[in-house]
Amino acid sequence: MIIRNYLVNDMYEAMMKIKQDLGNNAVIVSKRNVRQKGFFGFFRRRLIEVTAATESLEIQGKGIRKRTDESEETKIAAEKMTQGIRDEVRELREIVKGLAEKPEREVRQKQVTDANKDLHDMLIEMDFNKKVIDDFDTYCSVKKIDREDVNRIVLYEFLKDRFNEKVKVDLPRGRTMVFVGPTGVGKTTTIAKIASSESLIHQKKVGLITIDTYRIGAVEQLRIYANILDIPIEVVANHEEMRRAMERLDDCDLILVDTTGRSHKNERQLDEMKKYLDDIEEKNVYCVASMTTKNSDFIRIVKSYECMDYDHFIFTKMDETQSYGNILNAFYFSEKPVSYISVGQVVPDDMKIATKELLFKYAWGESKI
Repeated sequence: MIIRNYLVNDMYEAMMKIKQDLGNNAVIVSKRNVRQKGFFGFFRRRLIEVTAATESLEIQGKGIRKRTDESEETKIAAEKMTQGIRDEVRELREIVKGLAEKPEREVRQKQVTDANKDLHDMLIEMDFNKKVIDDFDTYCSVKKIDREDVNRIVLYEFLKDRFNEKVKVDLPRGRTMVFVGPTGVGKTTTIAKIASSESLIHQKKVGLITIDTYRIGAVEQLRIYANILDIPIEVVANHEEMRRAMERLDDCDLILVDTTGRSHKNERQLDEMKKYLDDIEEKNVYCVASMTTKNSDFIRIVKSYECMDYDHFIFTKMDETQSYGNILNAFYFSEKPVSYISVGQVVPDDMKIATKELLFKYAWGESKI
């Protein structure tokens, strides 16, 4: 390859000289403005330095064509220049490609971010505890599921997996059932439903005991149920009366004990009520918890009532909410099984025996009241 430099006044002059010296196949490699030598180049016209190149030089004359090959040094210089141009072109292409792909990447990333945010918002809306939500993130990490691949199917599989692993159901057949829990969770109504079912459907002799003498109308409400079902009821105000009440109901197949609703924050009142229950030798203690309780308070209730030595759960007011995260929340903080769920106010039809399948349908939103 032949490379030559030209110092000219304008590009027309350059083209004429290049064509004359290098022929029609020559190409311009570069051009730049230069200042002429002199007193710092001042007061002199600027010139143009043009670099041109051609593969070979052909000289024609009298029918004789002579071909001049480039020297080795010229060839090396030309190859370096050509490679440099190729590198610059390649870099420009990469820059242009990156600029073109940037908006697409940003849109894709925003879509992934929005999708993950929607799933986390969904978990929060379903009232799952932060411990459950963090476990979902860990699950995706362990399964090596990329952020862009996290969707409702992944969430469904996670919840199904955790329900199978953590949720327990059990229906004990003990003779004495004690119901504990905060005020307003539906203990008395729950007792009425179970009493009706066992008395009318299973033909058992059922007896009722209430120590809920603090709440206005509580004794009267339970007494009305007892009169309708024609079953005995005992009202207890102290420990001695509890022992005598148990003796008077000794011929019953099933004894249901209603307790006073106490705040989970009042340890003294919980300890006082625990002393009543200590007088009952063989019993199953049910923690009655409402699905309408926000998950942070629900967890505090689950943990605070452990002092009552409850061994089973009953979940109530399933018909009063559309968020069932507390079903799974409970088993992140307790290993006690659930026995019943209450899905309405109808006695006794709205008391259901808990199964894993039924609980999952509510938690995922498949089951409707």
